Amino acid sequence: MFRKVVESLEKASVKAALKQGKLVCPDCGVKAGKLPDEWEQVMKCQACGTRASLPEWVAKDGIVHGRADLPPASTRIRREGDVLGGTVWHVPGSGKFGFFLFFAAFWLAITIIVSGGFLASYLGGKGTGGDTPDWVLIPFFGAFYAAGFWLLYMGLREAFMRHRLTVSGGGVTLRKEMFGRSREKSLGSGTVKTVAQKEFYQQNYKPIYGIEIKGTGGKLRFGSSLTEDEKAWLVADIREAVFGREETELKMPVPGHAPAEPKEVFSIAIPGPPKHAWIFGLNFTLMSLGFMCFGIFAMEGDTLPEKEEGASYVSNLVFSLFSNGFRGIWLLMTTVFAGLGIVILVSDLRGMGQDRRIEGNSAEISIRTYKRGLVVKDKSFARNSVTDIRASTSGSWNSKQMKRIELIVGDKAEKLSSWVDGDEANELVSQVRAAFG
Repeated sequence: MFRKVVESLEKASVKAALKQGKLVCPDCGVKAGKLPDEWEQVMKCQACGTRASLPEWVAKDGIVHGRADLPPASTRIRREGDVLGGTVWHVPGSGKFGFFLFFAAFWLAITIIVSGGFLASYLGGKGTGGDTPDWVLIPFFGAFYAAGFWLLYMGLREAFMRHRLTVSGGGVTLRKEMFGRSREKSLGSGTVKTVAQKEFYQQNYKPIYGIEIKGTGGKLRFGSSLTEDEKAWLVADIREAVFGREETELKMPVPGHAPAEPKEVFSIAIPGPPKHAWIFGLNFTLMSLGFMCFGIFAMEGDTLPEKEEGASYVSNLVFSLFSNGFRGIWLLMTTVFAGLGIVILVSDLRGMGQDRRIEGNSAEISIRTYKRGLVVKDKSFARNSVTDIRASTSGSWNSKQMKRIELIVGDKAEKLSSWVDGDEANELVSQVRAAFG
């Protein structure tokens, strides 16, 4: 049941990402094409050939990732080299009547109409009425005008401000130009720490991302009006220009080395969930049961039925509790949470003392579970049908990145683990890829 709930949530996230254009290749950032016929099937990227499960294709944090060598076909951003061997990007303004300009025009129009009415009344000798001194209206409307002109400035920036970003010698310089005026800000050579998309503001309750280049000497921020594809490509291209080209995460079996010879026979341990994960399941279950008891014994509602001879007291009690308005909803929710906690607790306890391993020989790749030296579970695949092993982010635990691990078998993804330490997952993938050769 719990697995079906998780699968339903994953399917919903994939459908939402596809609708929003955020179902992208986990390696190169190219948007997805046609979905596979079955949920268990992997999706193949037509650009780089990556084969991964559908949940891994969902853009993390709602941010689309791109490739430095794949600029959007419709972009107006111009990229060129400079005389010192650096790279320059010329980013034009949007030139569009966007949200800020529209809202600024609306805000200022209302402010002018209302303040103009008060001004006409004052000049006509009628005053503004009331006990408030007339001069109070000056700072009052001044605040509204200040907000309106700030919105107008933001709109003009978005429409007409041009940016020129230069990466040369490890340093970064951002030049902003608008209406003949310009200013520059630079980060020195070797001081840049990160290049990423960051949330600049929210519009209609949705985050609007821009590009942030962060260094020890400050930040360079721009690009909120660019398209998602332009932001994704530009971040990847700038990052490559600053830090140099790097291989996609976990792409090489052994970083910094040539591919090793495949191992005919190998046995590698699969990391399990955190050692004390069962404590979380226990606490979650006890808290849910506590809230359930609160709903039964302390929450206001109809009195509990009395025990009658010849009647089923348990069925009458359950019917009374769950048909009792808000208390019924409360008990339904806490019952679901308690069941979820029990599933997590039992799963973690069953996993204690087990040794899960991925093993191979010349003919097969097997996923085996050992307990006291005996095989209690075995799933094997033809060796030539196993093409890859992948790790992807599934969440965080105590500020630690957690990952899921999947074996790519034919056109399907075989899940090995869904919640393991990110570093341990990376190490497993590196070892198994080295064994594959």
